[in-house]
Amino acid sequence: MWPIPQSWLNGNETLKIFPSLGIKCTNIETAEELTQQIFEGAKNRFREFLVNEKYISPNVHFEVSKNSLTLHSLTIEITGDKSSKLNLNTNESYELSIPSTSDENQPLIAHLKASTIFGILHGLNTFTQLLYFSKEEKELFLPFAPHYIKDYPRFAHRGLLLDTSRNYYPVRDLLSMLDVMSWNKFNVFHWHIVDANSWPVKSEVYPELSEKGAYDPETMIYTKEDIKTIVEFAHQRGIRVIPEFDMPGHTFAISYSMPEIITCPDVQPNWNDFSASPPSGQMNPVLPATYEFLSNLIPEMTSWFPDEFYHTGGDEVVMNCWKATDSVTAYLKEHPNDTYESLLKMFINRLHSLVRENDKIPITWQEMIVDHKLPLPKDVIVQVWTTEDNIKKVTELGYRVIAGSADYWYLDCGHGGWVGDNPDGNSWCDPFKHWQRIYSYNPTKGLTEEEAKRVIGGETLLWSEQADPTNFETRLWPRASSAAEILWSGNYDENGNLRTTKEALSRLNDWRFRMVARGIRAEPLQPLWCVKNPGKCDLPPALKNPF
Repeated sequence: MWPIPQSWLNGNETLKIFPSLGIKCTNIETAEELTQQIFEGAKNRFREFLVNEKYISPNVHFEVSKNSLTLHSLTIEITGDKSSKLNLNTNESYELSIPSTSDENQPLIAHLKASTIFGILHGLNTFTQLLYFSKEEKELFLPFAPHYIKDYPRFAHRGLLLDTSRNYYPVRDLLSMLDVMSWNKFNVFHWHIVDANSWPVKSEVYPELSEKGAYDPETMIYTKEDIKTIVEFAHQRGIRVIPEFDMPGHTFAISYSMPEIITCPDVQPNWNDFSASPPSGQMNPVLPATYEFLSNLIPEMTSWFPDEFYHTGGDEVVMNCWKATDSVTAYLKEHPNDTYESLLKMFINRLHSLVRENDKIPITWQEMIVDHKLPLPKDVIVQVWTTEDNIKKVTELGYRVIAGSADYWYLDCGHGGWVGDNPDGNSWCDPFKHWQRIYSYNPTKGLTEEEAKRVIGGETLLWSEQADPTNFETRLWPRASSAAEILWSGNYDENGNLRTTKEALSRLNDWRFRMVARGIRAEPLQPLWCVKNPGKCDLPPALKNPF
């Protein structure tokens, strides 16, 4: 089972289960129409698993008795809010009860209840992981019954970031990823949709952005309809889509169509003096044309994404870029009380004001608070991508935090350097973040109780310098699953015991093989012999670091 439920009692009986299993939601008729549609979609996907899930686990074994009872039906009830509203405060808890006995001559009925339709989605995904196919019997079974599960997420924000600018991903790949995210109980797709390298979004206000800034203006773009498809597909699976339009840095792609508002565009060969990575380029904070552009673009982009949050970026601003720009230095001469830092403050305030005018709450990267110390309103959410010390600094200031340390949860690290003419180069965030490293991350480590409450969750991140549709599934899974369990189940079990990689490994191996059986190119964690012999490939005690 992955992520492991908060409370799970089970037995040793094996039930038969057929694709014709009855599925009924007792009160769905009283829900709003979209909620009914979400339920019908979930029910259909569940039935597809009943028909197609012929998964034979390499490390989960069970006995089948000739007297095994048959599960007759699944009864579902939404006990609370029947709306389709999905936000940071949505109740995602559920309870699943699958008995192994019944009164004489009475059918065996499982029960799933949740306060919202989104709890129902999680419960159905949990149910599918209880199903195993018997190679000998050539039938689907539900072993280890009875099952009594009470489950809820440790964190409200459980996200995965994918960068679709450095390399482009077709819509079909994003939809497939969203399916797998839902199986892993992620509930936020942080869509880093544009960056310095390309602008794949086909704006209707500024079509020239993608006409000149996309890798291919016809085949490597996301239209308004594409985005609507992705947002609706995600919502049907209990996932919110939060877009990120990173500004003022990481904006070189805009210069292809609007060079006048971008400073230090593609400086070569010493790009490192002007940006964190090539190509350099930063929005000009002193030109009226910059703010005219933003005042037209932000209302359009915010209207395409219904979530209450909008990620404004704000990372890796390099002041050298502005220092090398005549219009900026001339402005500072005319305004001696201003500085490069005050220009950044002016830009961010204008940007965030536009976001708020369009009924969104800004999210920003940590630099705006930690490095530039901007006095942003306390409802701004700060995404911290470095050390736990910075999580503490930001929460001490009263901000809510999304955690996701590059030391633990960056999935692009450790594949060698991508910068050319550098034979000895490595990735900046080496080493490779293997699943056990990811599993050991505690987003609230070292925080007081009040500070920990301000950590609304976290994200695992795949930047795409060396990822594209050919390999991104392998980069993501099952390592992202490791982060998913920390975000859903937490670092500690219901008795306060630390969850360990020793206990988790056999479950994650089973989950990885199930994902592979579902057609996902999830990478192996161990040789198959180790999977089939749990515990026998563990590090011997004598070799463990005593410190």
